[in-house]
Amino acid sequence: MFEKQKVVLTGSPASGKTTLINRVNHPEISCYSEVSRAIISAAQANGAQRPFLENPLAFSEAIFESRLHDYFNVSKSPVQLYDRGIHDVVAYLHELGDDVPCGMEEDCMNFTYDKVFIFPPWEAIFEQDAQRVEDFNEAEKLHNALVETYSTFGMECIEVPRVSVAKRLAFMLENL
Repeated sequence: MFEKQKVVLTGSPASGKTTLINRVNHPEISCYSEVSRAIISAAQANGAQRPFLENPLAFSEAIFESRLHDYFNVSKSPVQLYDRGIHDVVAYLHELGDDVPCGMEEDCMNFTYDKVFIFPPWEAIFEQDAQRVEDFNEAEKLHNALVETYSTFGMECIEVPRVSVAKRLAFMLENL
């Protein structure tokens, strides 16, 4: 039914990406979870409050490596669906005003996604928690950085409408 493709869900923090990917139950789709929470939790257990801001480069490199590993994971399913992608790391670094290591930039040029579904900021569902410390204003800025970054690397962003999870899932499946 589906052609072979790598698909990423990206966008504003707390905009419904993980909720949607957790609802995907399709035999032709392999899902890859967001890796940031585990990395943030481990850093917080070692005393960091906001690991991304305290050591942006080390934090970003750890996330980038994990996401790149997922990118190259071999799957029998035609669709590989990722909760955030390698380009997100570059967008976050740009938004922070930090330099991006040239190796990351090169990997982002060479390894792109076939489809990019972008989740816009949605204040009605926005929630902060121990790992998601950005406020809504920061979420909006990160969203803009993500759109700019994916576009810069030649990928079209398909905006996911602010509707129920079931309707978002149907939208995504219709657009694969």
